[in-house]
Amino acid sequence: MTGRGSFTKWMWTGMTAVALAGSCVDQQKEVSIYRSILDERVPPAPSYEPGQELTLAQALALTNQNRETLAVQGEDYLQALLNKNRAVAAFLPTVTLQPAFTLSDRPRQQRTTATTRPSLGSALGLPSAGGNTGSSSVSRAGSTSGFRAEGHHMYRTEVPVVGEITLFNGFGDIATYRASKEIIEERRLNLLNAQATVLLNAAQVFYQVLRSERQVEVLRNSVQVQQARVRDEEQRFANGLSTKLAVAQTQAQLASTLASLAQAEGDVANGRALLAFVIGVERVDGRLIDDVQVPDVLEDLSVYEQQAAELRQDVLAAQAAVRAARHNVDVAISQYYPSVTLNVTAFLYREYFADASKWNAVLSANLPIFSAGLIEADVRSAWSTMRVAALVESETRRMAIADARTAYANLLASERRIAALRDQVEAAHEALRQAQAGLVNNLAIVLDVLNAQDQVLNAELNLVSAEYDRRVFYLNLLRAVGRLPLEATRATTQPASAPAPEI
Repeated sequence: MTGRGSFTKWMWTGMTAVALAGSCVDQQKEVSIYRSILDERVPPAPSYEPGQELTLAQALALTNQNRETLAVQGEDYLQALLNKNRAVAAFLPTVTLQPAFTLSDRPRQQRTTATTRPSLGSALGLPSAGGNTGSSSVSRAGSTSGFRAEGHHMYRTEVPVVGEITLFNGFGDIATYRASKEIIEERRLNLLNAQATVLLNAAQVFYQVLRSERQVEVLRNSVQVQQARVRDEEQRFANGLSTKLAVAQTQAQLASTLASLAQAEGDVANGRALLAFVIGVERVDGRLIDDVQVPDVLEDLSVYEQQAAELRQDVLAAQAAVRAARHNVDVAISQYYPSVTLNVTAFLYREYFADASKWNAVLSANLPIFSAGLIEADVRSAWSTMRVAALVESETRRMAIADARTAYANLLASERRIAALRDQVEAAHEALRQAQAGLVNNLAIVLDVLNAQDQVLNAELNLVSAEYDRRVFYLNLLRAVGRLPLEATRATTQPASAPAPEI
């Protein structure tokens, strides 16, 4: 039973080694691989506590730290790194321990030989041919083919160490390794592209909250003015200096403004809840501070177009995908070449080890002669995949340039719109002053004053919206040319209590 005891020992040792190897993966270290890429462009920011001030740069940094979307994209990058390790493993030998215990039924002939009674010559005391007796025949039967016999069964224990290495594979392993490196670069760039998209979305939510809060401020000021106007009209009506129609008109305008104020306050609450979700905190109830400066002078459009084609992450990722597809074509073509494999087996233990082979080696080659068109189909499919990748790269590059042009045009248009709205606000205030003076001198009616107030309110709301639209358009331009995380977070990592310009 020595063989079976050895086999059990080797089996438990192997299972223990496998269990230990599977439980020693450092999860935090795995995550840090892609976190280092994200944090390089957007350094971590101090944690946010409810009630604190929140800058845009800090909001973007918190988004970069807490959004699960980026973590999922990072795991894709990690998978690409692991696939490269698999490609490298193709160049190295594999060594495995393959203990085996074989149990089989003892052949009937051996059973008969082992249990046959002595022959007549043996009974007479005469030696048999070869000088062996029936009992020696049992001994030979018990050791047939390296098996140990016991009763009606035979067993054999072997503990080989098997090593295998591919000496040549038609350069397919090299092409696979090169393709895996390009896929790693593609996944890295896709991770950065996803980062830019997520940060832009967070900035849009941030500015939407600021826009709603400024609208609330404007509407509250307007409500105060209109409430005073209602009281004045009611007093004038009581003194017989106004009409019931004028009082009703001022009350209707006040009610409309109050409704707009309630809507704006609801937008603020909803926007802050969405902002808390986007940046990954419990709630955001502190003052929001805009710390991004929009340059007064922009570069020429051709500069932004060139940056979009050369720096945008999704364009660079598409180019890496084309290179990976080209290497995969080489992988498919390598199937036409022969492959050579060396297999070496060394036995640590065998039944009747002294008489058995200690090791053996097999050198094998495989040359495809007829594959029913399968290899040709793989090659054609690989070329088709490469053409698709090239088309996607071309479209992505043209789309990036188009996005840069659109963002640039929107930014210029917003600057002109802001200038016009400022003039409109100033003119609306002047019209309101003239209407109020005309009403006092009986040169205007109450409706003229109400219309002037409404024009002032609309002009101020439009100006607030246009000012924040300009900032969003600028960040969108940075996103279009692949510069968003770098330039939009220059002021990041500063504590929320640090002084920053407020809009």
